[in-house]
Parts: sequence; C-alpha cells; structure tokens
Amino acid sequence: MSKRAALYIRVSSDEQAKHGLSLGEQRTDLLKYAENHGYAVVDIYADEGTTARKAIKQRKELQRLLADVGAGRIDVIVIKCLDRWSRNIADFYETQKFLDEHEVTWECTQEKYNTSTASGRLYMNIRMSIAQDESDRTSERIKYVFEGKRERKEVLGNRIPFGYKVVDKHAVPDEKKAPAVLFMFEHIVNGGSARALPVAIWKKFGIKITYSVVYNSLRHRGYIGELYGIPDYCPPIVPYDLFQSVQSLLSKHRKFTPSGRIYLFSGLLVCPSCGRLLAAGGGSKTANGNRRNYTYRCQFRNAHPGLDYCQFGRYVSEKKIEQFLLDNIQTLFANHIHDIEISQEQQKKNNPEERLKVVKERMLRLKDIYLDGMIEKEIYEKEYVTLKQKASELTVLIEKAPPTHSHWCEVIEAADFRSNYEALTRENKRRFWHSLISRITFEDTPESRGKGGTFVFHADFL
Repeated sequence: MSKRAALYIRVSSDEQAKHGLSLGEQRTDLLKYAENHGYAVVDIYADEGTTARKAIKQRKELQRLLADVGAGRIDVIVIKCLDRWSRNIADFYETQKFLDEHEVTWECTQEKYNTSTASGRLYMNIRMSIAQDESDRTSERIKYVFEGKRERKEVLGNRIPFGYKVVDKHAVPDEKKAPAVLFMFEHIVNGGSARALPVAIWKKFGIKITYSVVYNSLRHRGYIGELYGIPDYCPPIVPYDLFQSVQSLLSKHRKFTPSGRIYLFSGLLVCPSCGRLLAAGGGSKTANGNRRNYTYRCQFRNAHPGLDYCQFGRYVSEKKIEQFLLDNIQTLFANHIHDIEISQEQQKKNNPEERLKVVKERMLRLKDIYLDGMIEKEIYEKEYVTLKQKASELTVLIEKAPPTHSHWCEVIEAADFRSNYEALTRENKRRFWHSLISRITFEDTPESRGKGGTFVFHADFL
C-alpha cells in the first residue's frame, strides 16, 4: 500500500521577489518527487508570504496540515528543503513531537536526509541550528536598522495610514487627504454612519475610498500621532478627545452574529487557556425550535481538534455569566472605582502637569542657549529630541487620566436597578454590558467542572 503524502510549500514575499522561489516551482518539484517514490498525494498545503520564523500557530496552511495529521490522514510530509518547514528550533521540536506521536515522518526533495533514520535526524538538528543562527543574525541586523529609524522617527516599510504621505522618510499629513480623515471622525461623532462615509468622502473631497479603509482608519492611532506604539511619532491629524470619543462609540456598536441572534457578551469573553475571545453560538432549544439558552466556546479549539494549543473545550452558559454579573455588579464596580481613585491619587503625587511645565521650560532655555551660540547644533538637537519625547509621554499620561464613571455609579447603585435591567430588550441589555465592560475573564479550575460547578468571572470595566 502506497504512503499517503502531504506536500507542504512555503515562500515569503521577499524570497519570491529576490530569488524567484515561487509556489508553482515548489509544487512541481514536490509532485515529481511524490510520483517517483510512489506516494499518494493527500493534499498540497501552501503558505504564501510567510516567513519560517513566524509562529507555527499563525501559519494557516501548516495548521490545516497538522489537523489532518491528527485525524490520521497522512503518513509522510514532503518539503523542498528544511528551511521551508521552520527556522525556529523550539517550534520545530514541538511540532516534531506531535508528528512522532502520530508516526508521521517528513522528507526533503533537495536535501539528503529525512526523519526516518537516526543519521537523518542528527544531520537535521545541525542544519536547524545553522538555519536559526542565520535567521537570528538577519533579524538582529534588521532590528538594528529599525531602531535607528525609530529614533529618527522615520517611516518603517511602505505602509502608512490613509491621509499621510512620506516626505524625507517621515510621515506627514497629506494636504488633500488629511481633511477627509478629520471629516470621518467628525461624521461619526455627529451620529453619521460609517457605511455612508465612502460616498460622503467622494462627494465632498472627490477621493475614492473603500469601507475597509474607513473601518481601519477610524481605529488607527496614527491619527493622534502614535505610530509603531510610540507617541508623537508623526504630526496628528485628529484631536485626542475626538479620537477617544469615536473609539467609545465604535465599542458600543459591535456587530451581532450572522444568525441574527443577539448574544449579550460576544466579543467580551476571554478563553482561560489560549487567551483568544470565545465565539458565540449553540445553546439548547425548546420543542418549537426557539433558543432558550445561549453559550460561548473557544473557536480556536474547535478549528484545531487534536492539537494542544488550547485546553478549554467546554461551553460557557450566557445565563450563568449574566446571573453572576447581576449578583456581583455592585461589588465589582465598587472595586473598580476604588482602583480608579488609587490611580488618580498616584497621578496627583506624580503631578504630571507640573512635570510637563518643567520640561517645556527646559526646552525654552535650551533653545535660548543654542541661539546664543553657547552649544553646538548636534548637542542641541539631541537634547531637544529627548525633552520633546518626555513632553509627549507626559501629555499622553495627562490625557489618559482614568474616568470617574459617576453616571454608572448612580445606575448600578439604584434600588430598582435589577427590575430596570430585566425590563430591557436583549439588544439594550447587550448595549448596557458593552458600554460598561471591556472584557470578562475567568479560570477553568477543577471546582468549575462537572455537575454543579460554577465559574468565577472577573470584569474589566471601560
């Protein structure tokens, strides 16, 4: 009986551009190898535009291949050469352990070893170490170059937010497109629809834009000057308060499920095993087919059965989450307010406003000293950049002062809170929780399993 073979192909966009190492070339090579060895090809798995150092769980086709291994559909994996599979030793051994458990080997068409022999495995270990060393050295060189670019606040790569352009390697507002960006945010704050923005921008500015660009733009922190996670990296287009107002509105208008059913906590529940968001779905039905309970489950666990990346495979009842929150909302929110008060007190002690004032005074004195010819330009620029960065950090700290939530205190502490909540429609109940809570976490403990087991939930408030 011939072996069942999986053909795995990977190419990064850089390699394809520089060396012509295309997916088509690898596919032809692997199919010819399988034919010459009498293998029955189960499927071809191709990861395009993916580097070998990318985490295995982020390589979709490789995950599909491993799922088929777990299902017992594969005997041997065929690749062109070792670096097509991985350049990360830790990931390699984790995957190899999984393959060994299912008695699956792999072979290379262009290198003289395979995992079915002891000598092949020894040679493979040596080559893996060399491949990772080469990758690490390349990564260090790129990191060094990028660190220099970040210090100079230069654009990394060729992707910048809509509304900016690159001038002398720096991102600056585009005179034609920046007004359209500001219009987007003002449109949303004034009650407008994001779906209507492409047409509105075309009519007002004559700029063609897709909804996907609108969707990403409304959430991009580059418009408040923050790129690559660094504040004051580029000139802002949108005022900070306006940006935050739009984020608050967007968080309250998340989509319902495709089925049309309204799940109260979709997008809030975090898996206790893998940290991904639990997906809404399922639940029990009545005799006439209506849903009487809603549940949540880790979608990653469902999509990758047999793998060990997520250990949480249970359903979580929406009723139990809702009941827990209603029973404990006053205590949870009181603790949240207490944390805010401590944070505010700590901020008062640090006094960022006064520190910002001192930094700005130092910037003015530094400028006077430079203009008087008392220091060299290079020294002035270096010190000025340091002070400006410090001023930017303090400004962000001041603007991000924790909210008080005084209006929520009144709602939650009201004597008729429970009855008012029960009178809400499911849609309004969902809006209530999403306007109050940013995420819900819980632990999967032995006490929570089995009949009568309950989860203890924790809510992070907005």
